[in-house]
Amino acid sequence: MKDIDDSLNSDIHKPEDEAEKEVNEDNPEWDGTESELVADDDAEEYEIPETGIKLSYVMTQKEMYRCLYNSDMYKTKGIRAVFSTVVFALASAGFLAAYFNTSGQFKDYNLFFSIFCAVMIAVVWAVPYFHIKSMAKIAANGKKIEAEIYPDHIDIGSGSGAWSIDLDGNCELSEFDNIFMISIKDKNFAIPERVIEPEVYNEVKAILVSGTRPKEN
Repeated sequence: MKDIDDSLNSDIHKPEDEAEKEVNEDNPEWDGTESELVADDDAEEYEIPETGIKLSYVMTQKEMYRCLYNSDMYKTKGIRAVFSTVVFALASAGFLAAYFNTSGQFKDYNLFFSIFCAVMIAVVWAVPYFHIKSMAKIAANGKKIEAEIYPDHIDIGSGSGAWSIDLDGNCELSEFDNIFMISIKDKNFAIPERVIEPEVYNEVKAILVSGTRPKEN
């Protein structure tokens, strides 16, 4: 009996620092954004109302850039960009070598194509970067995003601009740079991990993972 009493007392008087350790350590530093529990107003009368998690946040320009970069806007990026760079570099070197080792009417053509391949390397990297950066600057307009996360769907916005994502496994989830991004058809929806309170982080992540499938690269 004494052992049982000691166990109960240890649980009641559990040090705060030990309780804090139970919070997911993988969650990035929370920025102080408040979350709240809300009821599902769309639940049918015969259904048991589900409690959702409401988030309100503003996307930064850097976060918007990373989301646009990781979307399917540009195919030539990452590994593909490196592959294209290697191909153009080899072609440029080959045409340049041909320029110095040939004579006649084809000599100038070799120099032209060598320069052209070098320019294409710059295009592969510069065009997506500056285009996405300009779009991110426009998209990060300071508008507050409100989302209510339920076990089977996510409600986004309110009024005439409101829309919803069904977490039925038909949408894709990708995680990068401490951002969750859900992709469905031609739409993407992002939730920065910084806006999720540590107390509900594991629950939110579990809902997103269970209701989606990993995005294919």
